[in-house]
Amino acid sequence: MPKIFIIACEASGDKHGADLVQSLKKLDPAIEFEGLGGREMKQAGVSLLEDMTRISALGLGDVLRKYFQFRRVFYRALARVKEWKPDLLVLIDSPAFNLRFAKKIKKKIPVIYYISPQIWAWGWRRIGTIKKTVDHMIVILPFEEEIYRKAGVPCTFIGHPLLDRVKPSKSRQALRQEFRLKESDQAVVILPGSREPEVRRILPIMLESAARLQKEKPELRILLTQAPHVAAEIYDSILQDYPQVQLERFSDRIYDIVYLSDFALVASGTATLETALLGTPYFLLYKASASTFFLGRRLVRIPYIGLVNVLAGRHVVPEFIQHLAQPETISHETKVLLENSDLREKLRREIQEVCQKLGEPGATERAARLIKSILQAS
Repeated sequence: MPKIFIIACEASGDKHGADLVQSLKKLDPAIEFEGLGGREMKQAGVSLLEDMTRISALGLGDVLRKYFQFRRVFYRALARVKEWKPDLLVLIDSPAFNLRFAKKIKKKIPVIYYISPQIWAWGWRRIGTIKKTVDHMIVILPFEEEIYRKAGVPCTFIGHPLLDRVKPSKSRQALRQEFRLKESDQAVVILPGSREPEVRRILPIMLESAARLQKEKPELRILLTQAPHVAAEIYDSILQDYPQVQLERFSDRIYDIVYLSDFALVASGTATLETALLGTPYFLLYKASASTFFLGRRLVRIPYIGLVNVLAGRHVVPEFIQHLAQPETISHETKVLLENSDLREKLRREIQEVCQKLGEPGATERAARLIKSILQAS
């Protein structure tokens, strides 16, 4: 019976891992899965050693604070791989954990890396480690394939799996009717991230921006999305400092909420691409700890952090990063776009044009077929 050990350390990786497992099970229901992941991978049928989404870290400071937790999980997983002897190891993103894990495996079993580390932004030094430890790299951004092939790493571009996952449940008109939004009403959705540290840093900036917007536009609907891996109490504690903001909170149907909205304020990460695929114009916000930002500024080799801008090779989506994430500026620029439908539509079209570079739907199925062929050959 084939056995695969799979590791995802973040909420976004957990989603991709769950979809991949489901696709592999359709190809071969006999495959057994164990590994590290989150709630979605567990629901897909992975026997989890640890829920990594509960201890995921953001930035150098968070990693240092949780070092002993990660170390315990790391060596527990390593011991399980040696005991269980899987036929294949599948690693999803999270290079700090996964590449170190791959080095310990030393190619005793085939190693597949699904969703590449962003070495094109920073971490070029990792290409040597990848070449030594990874048997096949599966990438979801079109320009990554050439990077790895030039470095001598077997690589396949499959398209982006979010093309299959990111879909609203109804038409925009039907959703706006369901949520009691008249044609003249406007709604701004705020997505402050999927991890507690970034919610604590970014949500206050978004709420202050929303307060300024509602002061000038009292009828504006503000919709807050809450991440499933962040306790509701975290949001409660932050929101109590902004009683002047009238908003509605949502912890499910996030794609529907984003789709029906006129505009979005989004924390850097997978949510920016999800928002782009839903066709909602947005601004990107990012604020890290001082230590993380200082280190990142020295390491990052590109002038933007949002994937839409990376794919475009230019600033399409405005980015408000670190000291530039000022509520006064963000609220003013948002108000300009809300009051100018032509500008808003121009931003929407440019974002959608960039998204066309992500390939065709069916990425997860293509990844599953490739992994199945490697599994059969091993």
